[in-house]
Amino acid sequence: MRACGLASDRDLSHTHGMTKPALVALLCLTATAGSAIADTANTPSDPFVGQHIPPFTAQMTTIPGAAPRTVTFDSQKVNRVTAYVFVGVACPATNAYAERFKQLGDQYGPKGVDFVFIYPNSNDTSDAKREFHKQKQFGGGLIDDQGAHLARLFKAQRTSELFLANAQGVIVYHGAVDDSRDPSGVKQHYLANALDEVLGNKPVTVASSTVFA
Repeated sequence: MRACGLASDRDLSHTHGMTKPALVALLCLTATAGSAIADTANTPSDPFVGQHIPPFTAQMTTIPGAAPRTVTFDSQKVNRVTAYVFVGVACPATNAYAERFKQLGDQYGPKGVDFVFIYPNSNDTSDAKREFHKQKQFGGGLIDDQGAHLARLFKAQRTSELFLANAQGVIVYHGAVDDSRDPSGVKQHYLANALDEVLGNKPVTVASSTVFA
């Protein structure tokens, strides 16, 4: 099974003679699979949980039908529970979870949850990102993260990695959607459980998990 990584400044500094697009493609398409999701995912040492979503503005496109609409998204003006999900058009992890992303959007969107899908991989063209987003019927906005600036700001490492923030913009869950890329093998619904708890004004029981490496 293949996984998808995101280029970081550290990655770039250790890859001599390789262009940034080539490196992103390499990380996304040829990284080997790593360890499985941790059985006990609640890790107080997670540096993201309890922190505010980084301040940023970006152009976000919603694609409800044939007429996309673009607005300026400001992370500091968000007042709803929001999941920020890093995705890649060609990445196996994103494609494995695409239907679950759609289902979660369909289920929790009407309950007041927003989904923001961030596309940082430079080997994915802007047109490909929009077409993929439309085809997969993601129930949330698309941010074309040119240059992977937001990926670096969030310190995200993998596609399908997500950050769930409460209505005050505080990260209450960070990690994977669940514990198996194969839908038939899922035993722990990390994101869905966290959403239920946040919406029920309860503390999140499992605040973090390990994204597939």
